[in-house]
Amino acid sequence: MRRLILLTALVSLLTQARAQEPLKPQLAPCGSLGLSDWLKESRFRQPVQDRSEDTMWVAIKPHLLGKDSGAGRIAIEKYLDSFCQLNEDFGPSNIQFFMKDGWNLLNETDWHVHSDIPTGIDMMLTNNVPDALNAYFVADPAGNCGYNLPYGGVAIAHGCSGDNDHTWAHEVGHALNLPHPFIGWEGKLYNFNTPTPTVLTYDYTYFHDTLDTQVPAPLDTALVELKDGSNCAIAADRICDTPPDYLSYRWECDANNKSITKQKDPTGAEFYSDGTLFMSYALDQCQNRFSPEEINIMRATLLSEKLNWLSPEMPLEPISADPVAIEPVQDQLVPVTGAVLRWNAVPNATHYLVQASRFTNFSFKQVDVVTTDTFAIAGQLTPNLKYYWRIRPFNNRYTCAPFSTQSTFKTSMASATTDPDAQGWRWYPTVLSPGQSLNLEMPESWQGSDIMCRVYNAAGQLMWQQKQRWPARQNTLELPSGQWPAGVYLLILSGEQGVKAMKLTMDGGR
Repeated sequence: MRRLILLTALVSLLTQARAQEPLKPQLAPCGSLGLSDWLKESRFRQPVQDRSEDTMWVAIKPHLLGKDSGAGRIAIEKYLDSFCQLNEDFGPSNIQFFMKDGWNLLNETDWHVHSDIPTGIDMMLTNNVPDALNAYFVADPAGNCGYNLPYGGVAIAHGCSGDNDHTWAHEVGHALNLPHPFIGWEGKLYNFNTPTPTVLTYDYTYFHDTLDTQVPAPLDTALVELKDGSNCAIAADRICDTPPDYLSYRWECDANNKSITKQKDPTGAEFYSDGTLFMSYALDQCQNRFSPEEINIMRATLLSEKLNWLSPEMPLEPISADPVAIEPVQDQLVPVTGAVLRWNAVPNATHYLVQASRFTNFSFKQVDVVTTDTFAIAGQLTPNLKYYWRIRPFNNRYTCAPFSTQSTFKTSMASATTDPDAQGWRWYPTVLSPGQSLNLEMPESWQGSDIMCRVYNAAGQLMWQQKQRWPARQNTLELPSGQWPAGVYLLILSGEQGVKAMKLTMDGGR
């Protein structure tokens, strides 16, 4: 495991205990604190104004963390749901996100579950990709649902991801200079029965615009916002259309999305917090918006200090069609090794998530792969069982397409056969050793023609291709199988007569 070498001068952040949302009992809502220097300066100069209503396309680089073994990574469908929810949450702001060159898979246990912010700093500074907002999905980001480091990126917990969860939107809001509406109250439990202070101090260590060299950093101060808004431009988050809020823990809302907890400001005026704001700590079912001024701040941030995150071109269009399974369908019989799953191409889709399971709810998946092609190869399945399978298309900006209607197949009792098929094709051996030639028997109509030969691995990656004129009566094909690891592969022959696919198994290359 990787040991923390960088930043040894930094001490661990002591996470304050807070009331928790029932579905996230082990995690504090957010580790981010404070006002950015950019926001402080903007507020004193003049009100932040939007300069355009055009859609802003913002590059995000996702990093999906697993343990050293690769286990424990967020489920791909859950990540796709999270990305879809992020763009839905930002829809009214005309800010939309796209994945820059797909996601990055990292295997590092010390980052996958890290107990302090310095480890997260090391994770980000080691792996960040330039000109994008870097987002790290981990099992435990220092005891929080998420946090934002202005000089690093955002970290999101697996348990605080998915559809109907707004943690990612909350942390991206921080990355675009939005504070909590209750800034200064972090780590403090509001008490209605004691006088409300006029000024609060809070620990901003690790969350300044640049990496702190002094640890712990000097405490910051914030004025407490009044109910009447008379000091809104200089108090708390300094945003006047986000009303006062003193609740720095997960809280429930009433039917009007107001806090159940009553508060009073330093003058004694009573109020209830607004639970609709993504930047609050209200439960996810209460939240549904950024305020107009928050939107202006985020857009102005993108047009100034985060201009390098913007793309000059619109990414791919959304996906409107559903994939349709071609084969196998309706309990079609397939071999237990190397069954080929095929579906139709979907307009605007660049990738497909393919899953097969013995259970209709896909609680346990025997196939769970992402491919850029319109087929996938199932590995080793259990003989004589019924399976369900489905496909979900997506591209770098649109991940909201649902899974296809489930199709079914059944596995045979035996693995594979070398008997000629209905067209007269026969190939053997079905299990190849390194350097071994494949014997092919093909219909006479294919002989003497130009044929493109391609081999794909189980992930749909092209391993080898060769175009040759197939002489009459030739029945061997030299494959570079010694260069490939053991596993199941798909050999596809294509010519003017059509396309023929056959499954092969390699028993141990280098």
